[in-house]
Amino acid sequence: MFNIDIVSHDISIMNVEKEDMLKIQKWINNQRVLNAYAKKNYGIKEFYERYLEYYVSEGEYFVKVLSGSEFIGIIKGRIEFKNPNEVWIMCYLIEIKLYSTDLVTTIINKFLTHLYENYGMRNFYTFVSVNNREMLELWKNNDFEISRVASNFLEVDGKDKNILILKKTIQ
Repeated sequence: MFNIDIVSHDISIMNVEKEDMLKIQKWINNQRVLNAYAKKNYGIKEFYERYLEYYVSEGEYFVKVLSGSEFIGIIKGRIEFKNPNEVWIMCYLIEIKLYSTDLVTTIINKFLTHLYENYGMRNFYTFVSVNNREMLELWKNNDFEISRVASNFLEVDGKDKNILILKKTIQ
């Protein structure tokens, strides 16, 4: 588990605790757009397994995003300690109604800046399905650039899908 604790004005980004799991599961299943895309409701077992992965691994992070005391999202990923170190954002989910606001960018910037200023992390990566134009635009609007394409990386409805790997370097 990699500890992250960011408090800036009305936004808090902090480690997920075991008691957050049920709340996160319910929140994700209430995100109608996400469910339409994923075509399934996630059970508490899947979330508890993700929690355990993060909890026992030194390079994993799993954080909740709060606006005041209201739960508005999660960020999950890993930090790879090599030369140079890399931060992978494997999951970035924010309240659907906030996607068209500047808050989405503010959260990303606070998160990346914290890792850069406190741990010297410079290289940030994420990935997006080639079909998910909204998320691709979100990352591009936050200065991530397409680094490469991974062919047949995902299987959705029995069909192989490509993903785009995006990168941002902070100098």
